[in-house]
Amino acid sequence: MDYKKHYNKLMERSKDRHLEGYVERHHIIPRCLGGTDAADNIAVLTPEEHFVAHQLLIKIYPNCPPLINAAIIMTIHHTDVRANNKLFGWLRRQASKARKEWIIENGHPKGFLGKKHKIDDIEKITAGIKKSSAEKRIVIHAYNLDGSFYMTYNSIIECAKALKTNPSNVKYTADGKFGHCKNKQLRYNFSESIAPYVKSSPLKGKEKTLEHRLNQSKAMKGKKRSAKWCEEHSKAMKEYHARKKTNE
Repeated sequence: MDYKKHYNKLMERSKDRHLEGYVERHHIIPRCLGGTDAADNIAVLTPEEHFVAHQLLIKIYPNCPPLINAAIIMTIHHTDVRANNKLFGWLRRQASKARKEWIIENGHPKGFLGKKHKIDDIEKITAGIKKSSAEKRIVIHAYNLDGSFYMTYNSIIECAKALKTNPSNVKYTADGKFGHCKNKQLRYNFSESIAPYVKSSPLKGKEKTLEHRLNQSKAMKGKKRSAKWCEEHSKAMKEYHARKKTNE
């Protein structure tokens, strides 16, 4: 079956017609495939058509996880019973009707039905959005744990995507709240290299208790540290004291 042909026919049929009652907006080219919110990329469909459109999309693009997830949300009921397009359409219409009736009886949950924000409030909201957007566009410089430069990212979001983490982790690491993120040290300011990351000891600034010293002695009783360990430990201590002297 030519799934793409059927999908295109469905999208063409949605143009130049007027539907009564409950309808749903559908991105002709999905956003996960580069589609935009432009009017010419939006099709107005019945819920049944919307259901079928997503089934066709996963046939056309079988290896696209976002499309598969969207289809799963439409087809799996909370009882794990698989839905069909008729059941899906009936459920969507009932949900829409119930929402409208609830708002008529109880009013809008935020009390804004038929109202508009004041100009001052709009300016405050806009300023907050602009500030948030500006923070997300801050340049982030990433370094390896040994202190060598790794890469520069043009925004917090870009860095988060590259490191496969969330923007909050990136921001907290760059702010100095986290030591590193996904084995990368992050900074707002660029330099050729930075101090290697050294995990702080839980006993830093504290005195070892007698119990701790005895446990250490028991653990090493009859054993010797390897030459490799002694060499690495000596090197680490020399680097630590060199950095400490530089900072002073």
